[in-house]
Amino acid sequence: MGLKGELATMGLEDIFQWLAVGKKTGILEIKGASHTKRVSFAEGKVTSVWSSDPRDYLGQYLLASNRITEQQLTEALAAQEDENQVLGKILVNRNLISEPEIRRMVQTKTEESIYDTFLWSVGTFEFHDHRVPDQKTMLINLEVTGIVLEGARRVDEWKVIRQVIKGEDAVLGPVSEVIADMLPLTPEDADVLFRLDEHKTIGLLMQELRRSEFILSKHMHEMIERGMLRVIDPGGHLNDATHAQLMKAKAFMEKEKLQEAQSELRRLLQQDPKIQEASRMLEVVQHKLEDQNLDQEQVLELALSMDELMQTHLESSEAFLATRVNGVWSIRDVIAVSPFPPEECLAIFAKLIRRGVLKVSNAGPSGTRTATYN
Repeated sequence: MGLKGELATMGLEDIFQWLAVGKKTGILEIKGASHTKRVSFAEGKVTSVWSSDPRDYLGQYLLASNRITEQQLTEALAAQEDENQVLGKILVNRNLISEPEIRRMVQTKTEESIYDTFLWSVGTFEFHDHRVPDQKTMLINLEVTGIVLEGARRVDEWKVIRQVIKGEDAVLGPVSEVIADMLPLTPEDADVLFRLDEHKTIGLLMQELRRSEFILSKHMHEMIERGMLRVIDPGGHLNDATHAQLMKAKAFMEKEKLQEAQSELRRLLQQDPKIQEASRMLEVVQHKLEDQNLDQEQVLELALSMDELMQTHLESSEAFLATRVNGVWSIRDVIAVSPFPPEECLAIFAKLIRRGVLKVSNAGPSGTRTATYN
């Protein structure tokens, strides 16, 4: 028996409990405003999660936790093609992390990915009975009761946070005199403050720090309560009409109706040029329309000196990718360590090549790796 509907009419708490009580086996597919997630169940217990959000990938989670370096991640992902093993097993075999720790990390990553969906205000769900995951993954065995209780707790906490930080477009600034009295700072506080300026949104910080919106917003909310941060702009400017336009443009993109998506996004940006999500989507659309299909085995180099690069205005996502270009890694390698979707990375690379910031150094043999990046 299948089950599908809107999250607005049947919440995840009820869906998960129905699957647990019925000891269901299959895949629950949840489609939100920006990402899709598939939660695998076996006899009513959660065994794995697949997500289209790069920040949910195991490699990104390990980078965010400072457990491995970007160089180690690229080498491990490249090894997947030859060894045909899951990423966690490769890292264990290379003595970069112990097996008990990788299992704990996979479990925590899985739980965090699910908790994130409890905060989605819009979306659809569908349960595919008796379907199994398509790709290899490290399976776990999670009871649903604990997930539901923590998910409900976070929903309540999220309401409190949202009274102060109203959206990803919120902008916060440091309070220097308070920070000076709190030295030395914790690594977590220092990491946020190092990247903060009075223009950068929480959405961009989420990408740079590879953290979920809840985890980062909770941390910054605590820093506000301690007096370390002040609210410059609470955000929340994406009203229902704007959100609907973004979803309409995304639907056009998924159906490869690129001209329609481009028109919708341009209309939206004419109304409000500060909508960063629309800007990023428009770059992807324009890249596809111009048919600038970069070979992901190509290696990129900086076309500018470091002094010239420092004087060049780059968006946060552009700067992140440009600083990973080392003349050795392929485009595929850089995408693997990036918290941005592959299509967005390719669009940014094409833009930076057009601007003369990057150049193609050489191209390896064309081909597609079979490594899984999730």
